[in-house]
Amino acid sequence: MIDVKTAEELVKRYCIKLKTELVHLSDLGGRVLSSPIKSARVQPPFNRVAMDGIAIRYKDRNLKSFELKGIQKAGSPPLTINSEKVAIEIMTGAPLPKGFDTVVPYERIQIENGIAKLEEAYPIEEKQNIHFEGSDYSEGKILLEKGLRLNSAAIAIIASQGLEKAEVYKLPKIAIISTGDELIEPGKACEPWQIWKSNVFAIQSELKSFGVPEKNITLFHLEDKREEVFENLKKILNEYDGLIISGGVSMGKYDFVQAVMNDLGVEQIFYKITQKPGKPMFFGKGQNSQAVFALPGNPVSALVCMRRYVIPSLESSLKSQAKVNYVQLTEDISFKKEFSFFKAVKIHSNKNAELLATPISSNGSGDFSSLGGSDGFIELPAEDPIHKAGDSFKFFPWKGGVL
Repeated sequence: MIDVKTAEELVKRYCIKLKTELVHLSDLGGRVLSSPIKSARVQPPFNRVAMDGIAIRYKDRNLKSFELKGIQKAGSPPLTINSEKVAIEIMTGAPLPKGFDTVVPYERIQIENGIAKLEEAYPIEEKQNIHFEGSDYSEGKILLEKGLRLNSAAIAIIASQGLEKAEVYKLPKIAIISTGDELIEPGKACEPWQIWKSNVFAIQSELKSFGVPEKNITLFHLEDKREEVFENLKKILNEYDGLIISGGVSMGKYDFVQAVMNDLGVEQIFYKITQKPGKPMFFGKGQNSQAVFALPGNPVSALVCMRRYVIPSLESSLKSQAKVNYVQLTEDISFKKEFSFFKAVKIHSNKNAELLATPISSNGSGDFSSLGGSDGFIELPAEDPIHKAGDSFKFFPWKGGVL
């Protein structure tokens, strides 16, 4: 049995190795960059006007009026004006004509019969309202780092560099496998001794919210028959990059998963973690480097292990810049067993903008309903039997939650 820190290190070390692909701008949302994005040219690429108005020469600032010699619009090459003591109407985003160095906004002038008159006592500053060439960044500057999960702002930056596609990590093919004769498909009649399947849908939702599309995820169900478990897992191992198995990994008479994995040549990296809930978790590596997670069947245990280990392993595969969140506990929690303790919490903030975690009561790892009002869970370390209100702890949000 290993501790939580070691388990996390191992799932990251033996994560799925992913190749890369070029993806079009319209499909980049949520994908992770496999190489940095660099600037194609200086920004701005020209002296860009920042306000609608008139362009003048600063040396003419004491003139009361200016003859207008043309209109400079955005998207057109800069005008060439040789006349002295004149102005040009100019639009936001337009290039500044050569020889002009100051822009006066329309709000400070009146135009009549081709003459622009300045507002009385308007203080003109040299180079005002101009975004000068190269003032944002130089050519070749890294704008987006490798490992960044792309949002709308990042995609806009990629497009602004003239790129139609960007190189990102391919997304893994994941099989989610439920086991157990007691499980019934939602929508079908259920006897008192049976339960409707729920773990696989929670696992699927977490995967999707972290960027794995539905087309890359397949759900399977295996009955408690060793031969069936063997044949199906053999086939699945050959077709998928990662397996997430729910149930069949404890010490029961019909828990065949661990033994079958051994028969199929899956190398056990670890089995059992000093944590509650979720102690009987298995992690292994297939012969083709597939990542194999066998999570406990209890609903709370399954989802906690999913969030605590499978998601960090996936982020390592994508070399994603994972966030670490901390929150303050609102009440004391006592847990005397020498295990790390994962406690579901509700998050809110106070007037000091501090994130506070209020524990949610439950009836154990089978009480899935208790998670309904939670935003995620905190990790309470094994070293301390009493965890005090006001202390800060790592927080793992369910994706789509508060962080």
